[in-house]
Amino acid sequence: MLSPRLQVTLDSLRKLLRRGATNHTERLLARTRPADIALLMRFLDERERRRAFDMLPSDEVRSETLGELDSHLKTEILEGRPIEELVRIYEYMSTDDQADLLNDLSDELRQALLDALKPDEAEEIEDLLQHAPDTAGGIMSPDFFAMHEDQTVEETIAALQSADVEMAFYVYVVSENDVLVGVLSLRSLVTHAPKTPLCDLMVSDVVSVQLETDQEEVARLASRYNLLAIPVVDESNRLVGIVTIDDVIDVIREEATEDILRMAGADESVYESPSLLHNFCSRAPWLAATWVGGILSSLLMGVFESEIGKMALLATFVPIVLGMGGNVGSQTATIMVRGLATGRISSDVGWRYLLREVAVGLVLGALYGLCLGVYTFFTQGSAMITLSISVCVSLFASMTVAAGVGALTPLVFERLKVDPAVATNPIVTTLVDLLGTFVYFMTSKIIIGL
Repeated sequence: MLSPRLQVTLDSLRKLLRRGATNHTERLLARTRPADIALLMRFLDERERRRAFDMLPSDEVRSETLGELDSHLKTEILEGRPIEELVRIYEYMSTDDQADLLNDLSDELRQALLDALKPDEAEEIEDLLQHAPDTAGGIMSPDFFAMHEDQTVEETIAALQSADVEMAFYVYVVSENDVLVGVLSLRSLVTHAPKTPLCDLMVSDVVSVQLETDQEEVARLASRYNLLAIPVVDESNRLVGIVTIDDVIDVIREEATEDILRMAGADESVYESPSLLHNFCSRAPWLAATWVGGILSSLLMGVFESEIGKMALLATFVPIVLGMGGNVGSQTATIMVRGLATGRISSDVGWRYLLREVAVGLVLGALYGLCLGVYTFFTQGSAMITLSISVCVSLFASMTVAAGVGALTPLVFERLKVDPAVATNPIVTTLVDLLGTFVYFMTSKIIIGL
């Protein structure tokens, strides 16, 4: 949702674009931050986006705006433009943003852009493209500030003042062959005597990641240790790049969005592709598990047809028993999946959380089961005492079982090396419906039979 200020800007931008008021549009865009322009472009159609991009005040602003745009919008805006224009925009971008942009372009346009770059620039970018885009190597920047461990504070400050580094959050200390041996903050640098060697100031216990470390683990480490940047090293512990805080924030947002969409049986293509067929194909398979579960539940109810015939009121309580069980199962599964994703829950200690969630389900089941039993007793009369007891016990058992299933399923997938966010929801929904139906009618059969 846009803030009131950005909503006013969006309305004004649309009006100016429709009226063809070029000068007023250019002035409005010149007063707007590139990050805000990128956000507003999500709400424009393709023609309006391309026109607004053309009216941006400079190639530098265009490059900053591109760096904030969603992947599919970058491709949409850049396709068909002269390669000379792309090179001008491209050269204003940081190295990691350049690599990200190339990953988003079509193969033909990517190659044309690489061919148009200077040989040394193209070689540096191609080195980054060798790494998977969701790894530390894929999101790192090769621009960092490092000094030899024997150099002094005075030498380091002088080098830093003349360095062309976009983000110098820390001074990384290296030995021979650029092997990472320590790190120190800029505060530590400026508060010590000029002749002090870096080896006397540095922190040797450096938090670093390998080139192939998953980006989610990189973000987790940055969050855990409150770092503004994390150094990336190769197998020889040689410093090759850094992952900065802006990329960490992007990773956290991407991973959270990905997990939520996967739990809903979708992916980010639901935002990127307007195709009805594509969205149908991406979501239909995940609903198959629920559909199969519904068919099995109906067959299971057929097994208890005689009990339903003896007491038709049993059928009227099926929605509440299954609905409450389903909600408890979904709540528990969401808590477990998010805990596993953020590292707050691990498979090694997962059984503790499993027991806790089962206990919570037991208490909730006791509360709502008792409420449902009392409600049934007063609405159906004392003659239906067996029905009251049956729905009370059934809801209690169903919610307890649902909590257990919701907690256990993500742990099982985690142990099997399957992403819990992908498969948990369909499996939990199906199992809870099946077990809830079985528990309800079996409990009713036993109690009513007695």
